[in-house]
Amino acid sequence: MIKQYLFLFLMLFCCSVMFAQAGPGSNPIDDALRECRADKENQNPEGSIQCEYAARIAWEKEVEKHYKKLLEILTADEKKGLRISQKDWLNYRDNEMLFASTFYKNMKSDSWLVIQAVRLTSIQRTRALELQEYYDMKMLDQD
Repeated sequence: MIKQYLFLFLMLFCCSVMFAQAGPGSNPIDDALRECRADKENQNPEGSIQCEYAARIAWEKEVEKHYKKLLEILTADEKKGLRISQKDWLNYRDNEMLFASTFYKNMKSDSWLVIQAVRLTSIQRTRALELQEYYDMKMLDQD
């Protein structure tokens, strides 16, 4: 019973943190994640983790898309900086994923694996939005 309450609390906490900014201008990936998690079949640890995984893969594609778009419009010096930054970020992401995997799997409740999935999605989401913002700013500055 305690595990069920812990899971419910963690789910509510994660949803409130992840979607605090959701609204009319929300991202389609966030919307799809919200819909996936709202499905009754996914309101358990396994379903929640699957929803997060799908969102993380979608955000990963966004990272790749915006990285490539940025490389098309940056100066040579900016490209060099972005490549270094992206390489360092990928290293951070991979190391964080390894650490999180060990950390959360050593927790006593399987519900923590949902938090791990949310954390990993958040890492990808943050980078995708950062790269998109860089691209948008560069495009605005060209006008």
